[in-house]
Amino acid sequence: IDSRIADYAIEQDGRCLGVLPAHLQTVERAEKAVKEAGTEALAGEKVRAELKTEGLYRKCAEHSWMSFALLPKAERSPEICLLAAKLYPQETAKRPDLIPESVKNGCNVYSLCKMMEARTGEKFTYQQMTDFYNGKPLNVRRMEMPDGVQKDKAVKFDKEKQEFSFSAIRQERKRGLRM
Repeated sequence: IDSRIADYAIEQDGRCLGVLPAHLQTVERAEKAVKEAGTEALAGEKVRAELKTEGLYRKCAEHSWMSFALLPKAERSPEICLLAAKLYPQETAKRPDLIPESVKNGCNVYSLCKMMEARTGEKFTYQQMTDFYNGKPLNVRRMEMPDGVQKDKAVKFDKEKQEFSFSAIRQERKRGLRM
């Protein structure tokens, strides 16, 4: 088997990845295989272990709901579970057992998103939550806290201390043109 045949096989059926000789199992072919076949592309025992990365498992979750459901439980990280919850909200609501308890109950981006949505009444995107979890401030209209309600604030989350800090949202003045 040469590179041309390997590329053709992957384009036809991503599940062929595990059948290819190890030297032809490249990151690029693995990405194409996942794009074509989802999690099934990485399922074979003969798929090189170093190809099975968090990034490729994330692409599996993006592929389809079933690809997420077929991910090995150990590979369902908080980020991947949040992505699945945002891409497939109805399905994850019907199958909460697919989200590991450690993800549901830990201090991570998934549980932070659930808490923020409950406390603010707003829905957030995957990107907003990953940015927020990693220290970027998030503007909220209203947020219920144990010590009262915070209104029109920029909230910042410190994952090391596991606490929130609030600051006023900067309002920029708009100047109209006079004629």
